[in-house]
Amino acid sequence: MGIFEVGISKPDEMEKLENIFHPQIGLLTHIGTAHLANFKSEEDLINEKIKLFKDSEVIIYNGDNILVDKKLKALYSSKKLISYGFKQDNQVYFKRNIPKEENVVVQYFGEELSFPVHQRDEATLTNALALLTVLKELGLENKKIVEKINALKAVEMRLEAIEGIKNNIIINDSFNLDLDSLKTALQFLNEYNKQKKSLVLTDILGVNSNSEELYHEVSELVNEQKFDFVFLIGHEISKYSELFKAKTFTFINTQELIDSKHLTEIENQIILLKGARKFEIEKLKDILELRKHDTVLEINLNAILHNINFHKSLLKPTTKMMAMVKANAYGLGSYEVSEFLQHHHIDYLGVAFADEGVELRKKGITVPIVVMNPEQHSYETIIAYNLEPEIYSFRVLELFYQAVKKSGYDKKYPIHIKLETGMHRLGFKDFELKELSQTLHHKNLKVQSIFSHLSSSDVPSEKEFTLHQLEIFEKNSGNLIKMLGYTPVRHILNSSGITSYTNHQYDMVRIGIGMLGESPNSEIKKQLRSVVSFKTVISQISVVENGESVGYSRKFKTDHPTKIATIPVGYADGIPRLIGNQVGNVGIHKTLVPIVGNICMDMMMINIDEISNVKEGDTVTVFNAKPTLKEFADYCKTITYEVLTSISPRVKRIYVKD
Repeated sequence: MGIFEVGISKPDEMEKLENIFHPQIGLLTHIGTAHLANFKSEEDLINEKIKLFKDSEVIIYNGDNILVDKKLKALYSSKKLISYGFKQDNQVYFKRNIPKEENVVVQYFGEELSFPVHQRDEATLTNALALLTVLKELGLENKKIVEKINALKAVEMRLEAIEGIKNNIIINDSFNLDLDSLKTALQFLNEYNKQKKSLVLTDILGVNSNSEELYHEVSELVNEQKFDFVFLIGHEISKYSELFKAKTFTFINTQELIDSKHLTEIENQIILLKGARKFEIEKLKDILELRKHDTVLEINLNAILHNINFHKSLLKPTTKMMAMVKANAYGLGSYEVSEFLQHHHIDYLGVAFADEGVELRKKGITVPIVVMNPEQHSYETIIAYNLEPEIYSFRVLELFYQAVKKSGYDKKYPIHIKLETGMHRLGFKDFELKELSQTLHHKNLKVQSIFSHLSSSDVPSEKEFTLHQLEIFEKNSGNLIKMLGYTPVRHILNSSGITSYTNHQYDMVRIGIGMLGESPNSEIKKQLRSVVSFKTVISQISVVENGESVGYSRKFKTDHPTKIATIPVGYADGIPRLIGNQVGNVGIHKTLVPIVGNICMDMMMINIDEISNVKEGDTVTVFNAKPTLKEFADYCKTITYEVLTSISPRVKRIYVKD
C-alpha cells in the first residue's frame, strides 16, 4: 500500500500527477485559500484538484463543501463516492455535539462508532472523519479502528504554545497565513482557560481576491474572539484597522511593533502570533518567551538522518541498521531520538539496561529493542515489555530461560548471542559454542542475532588486531550457525567499523557516535553534519582592572584592564573544572575566547578582550562548529562520548529539523 499526498499550486499540474499516481482510493480533504491567487475562482481550483481521481475506484471527500459535492457527483457519478463532514446529509457525520470529557459518536452509513478525540477544533475533527472513512473502506473492524485511534499521539504542529514573560502564554503560528490557517489558530485558543487574549496579525499574502472583502471576513473572525488588543502589521491590513473592535494598533513591519514595547507590557494573557513568513514575527516569540535557563543543548534531528543515510550509502541495500540509544541516546534524549528514528524506519534500537527500553516502550516505541546488558533482576521486565536481551554466558542463558518459562511465553523468545572475539569484556568463547548450541536446542528460545564488538576499529595502527577479531567472528559465528541449523542475523561493525571495514558488514551494522556526526577519519568527517550544539548567553560584561583577580581561589589575575564576560554554565551543567584557567575555549561570533579562572558550579568567566561588538545577551557556543565537539573533548582530555553523556539533565534539550 502506498499513501501519497498530491499537491498542486497552478493550473495544468494535476493531470501530470494523475498520470503518475492514478490512485485506487482518492481522498479530497479540503479546499483551502492557499494558491487560490493562481486560479480564477474556487471552482477552477476544484476542477483542477479532482482531475486526480480520473482512474480512482473510490472517492472519499468532504461533502460540507457544496461545490465539491456537486462537481464530483456530476463528473464521477459512476464511481463509489463517500462524503463526510459536519452536515447530516453526508454519509459519514458526527451524530451530535458532545462534551469534551465524552467520546465523539460518528454515524457511518447508519452505523454508530464511538471514539475519543482530545482536540475538538474543526480541523482535527474533520481529519478524524476522513481517517475513519478510509479505514472502514479498507475493511478494518471497528474495534481495530478505535484501538488505532487511541494509540495516536500528538504530533509536532505549526502552532507552538510557549510559556511567556509576565505569566503570558505565547501561541506561535508564524509559519504561514491564509484564511483557513487563521480559523484553525483562532479555534486553538479555545483550548486555554485564560480569559484575556491579544493577537498579532499580518497582511495576508498570495490571495487573489478583493482586499476589502477579504479583510471584512478576517475582522469578523477576529471580532468573534473578543481580543483585548489587536496588533496589525503590514500596509494592506492596516488600512482596515477600523473594522477590528478590540483596541487596535497598526505597524508597517515587525520591528516597529518591537520598538513600541506594547507587547512587553501585556500580562496574564494568551498572545497569538499569526503571520505570513515574510514578516518574521517569530522574532516576537524570542522576545516574549520566558527563558528559565539560557543554557540549551540543541539537537538537529535532520542532521542525524543525514549521517545515518551517509553510512547507509556505504552498505548493501539489504543490510539492516541498529541505532544505539543507550545512556539517554548519548545524552541527547533517548525517546525524542528514538521516535525520530522509528519514523524513519530504523531496524533496531540498542539500549544498555532494561529500564531504558521500558521507558521507550511506555512512550510508544515499537521498534525491536536489544538490551545489551540485561541485569538478572530485570528479566521479567524484559519479557513483559517485549525487549530482546543480549546473552553472553551460560549463567545468564539459564536464568533468562527460567524467566521465560515462568512468564508462560508460548513462542520462542528472541535473544541475541554475544561472542568473545578479543575485547575480553563479555561473550561466549569458541570452546563453549558446541555446548551453547546443544543447550539452545532444548530451550524455548530463538537466536535472533549473533554479534561481537570491535575494540579498535577507530585506531588505524590496530588494523591487524581488528582483522584478527573479524576472522575469529567469521569462524565462530559460522560454526554456531551450522550447529543451530538456522541462520540468525550477524553483526559486528560499529560506526568506525562501517566506514573502515565495510566488507565485513554481514547482515546488520550498529551505529552510535557516527549518527551524531563524529568520525576518526577526517575524510568521512567532512561528509557528516554536526548534530549537537551546546549554547548559552552572556549574563554580564565587566572591565577588570590591572592586577585584579577573577573567580574562586584567585587563579586568574589581569596584567592590564581586561574585558571579562560571565556566562551561566558551570560544572553542574557538565563542564569539567579541569578546562578552566585558559585550558579550554568557547566561541563568540565564530571566534574562540579562553575560559579564565576556576569554573564555578553554575557559571564561568571568559576573556573577551579580543572581540569587538560583543554585548550582554549574545550567544556563546560551548561546542558545535567553533569549538567543535571533538575540540571540546580534547580540552577535557577525554572522548566525545563522555562529553555528551556528562551534560546535566537541567540543560534544556531543544530538537530542531534544519
